[in-house]
Amino acid sequence: MDVKFLYCPKCKELRVKPWYSMRDRCARCNDDVRVIEVPRSILTYMVYILTAVAFALIFLHTREDNSLFLYTAVALVVAMMVIQFKEMARGEKYARSKIKVTSSDREALRKKGWT
Repeated sequence: MDVKFLYCPKCKELRVKPWYSMRDRCARCNDDVRVIEVPRSILTYMVYILTAVAFALIFLHTREDNSLFLYTAVALVVAMMVIQFKEMARGEKYARSKIKVTSSDREALRKKGWT
């Protein structure tokens, strides 16, 4: 499943769509939003692989009671979090590039930290 960002033209807000959200509506004003799907990259697949390996190592730790498996799994989870943060930043940058800024929106977006 691809990551989706929701852009509300009324509020000028760009947010990640929660996985549990059924409707494409703004969380603030409940208005219609524009859905921006971010394509997967190699980092996305790395997160999937690291998650599977971490679960496998935790399973091996419970079977063999070797602490090295547990410490390695924790290190992989930390690495996975770092990669996920980088991937979310890439996704936000991609989503912002897909939003056409009009001259009337420029000041409102500048106040929110957009350049």
